[in-house]
Amino acid sequence: MKSNFNRRPFLRYLFIISLSFLIILPFTACQSQPDRQDTTDTSSGTSDAGTSDSGTASSTSGPTGGETSSEPDPALIESSWKSSLHADTYVVNDAGENSTCARCHAPVNWIPTMDDIPEACLTCKFEVDPPPPLIPQDEWVDIPCMVCHQVKRDNVQPEIAWLEIAPIEEYAQVSSSTELCLKCHAGIDLPNHEAIQIIGSHAQDDCTLCHDAHDTTASCASSGCHDDVLEPVEPLAGHDETHGNVSCMACHDGSGMQVGVPDGEEIWSTLLVTEIEGETTASKFTSHNIALEASCDRCHYADNPWELLFPVESP
Repeated sequence: MKSNFNRRPFLRYLFIISLSFLIILPFTACQSQPDRQDTTDTSSGTSDAGTSDSGTASSTSGPTGGETSSEPDPALIESSWKSSLHADTYVVNDAGENSTCARCHAPVNWIPTMDDIPEACLTCKFEVDPPPPLIPQDEWVDIPCMVCHQVKRDNVQPEIAWLEIAPIEEYAQVSSSTELCLKCHAGIDLPNHEAIQIIGSHAQDDCTLCHDAHDTTASCASSGCHDDVLEPVEPLAGHDETHGNVSCMACHDGSGMQVGVPDGEEIWSTLLVTEIEGETTASKFTSHNIALEASCDRCHYADNPWELLFPVESP
């Protein structure tokens, strides 16, 4: 009896210690979680993070290969977006309509037909009224953050995704920036809507390797990939002051596009030639078919209309 009586205080003590440990443990775990910092204004196109092709947070310095940062500046992202073509997408076609154009130019405004809505919605057996032919400019929404990123509790998520059906916030997952860009930049049967085809020397590269994810600009000179060409150890044919007004693609296009100087500009570029109602126009269009080797006789041929040197002398 004596030995049993002496054991009880010890058991009580052990029980109290165990209970205290179980109570304290959850508070310790909660305090160990880092505070989340969300800085996003989705109405103005501000994002709290840039995106890489894998959908993780990355630097907003674009394709220049600058310093990376795990916490991109939202104000910088917003400023970059405002300077891009994605921030000014209002368009009206020749028929005075733009509700169909909105599918790519203003996906938030776009109203899908019964053929376009997800299969899950069809189970409700409701009808979708056809959209009005014209969306007024003051109701037009450009391409904000939510088209390429999911927005949760007013915070833009760093992962990329495609807003497939805006009215019900139906997103489609994408595996790369290229797949996301091609949701709009694929070819459709309309004049001046040529498909972007990344083939040739850059066939395996994603769009954001060359294009800044938010202002969409791209430059071979600022990409950080071609320093050996921009500052060659030995002279390179065509890479001299004489060709200072010639874009890289004007020489390195592999598709055989027409080359010239667009109206109102000074830089030689690849041109998209279209014919509408018997009128032929040539507008600037950047080929994405890139060839390493460039042929001088593409422009420097006998009796060329620009009176360029022929034949071309080697450097």
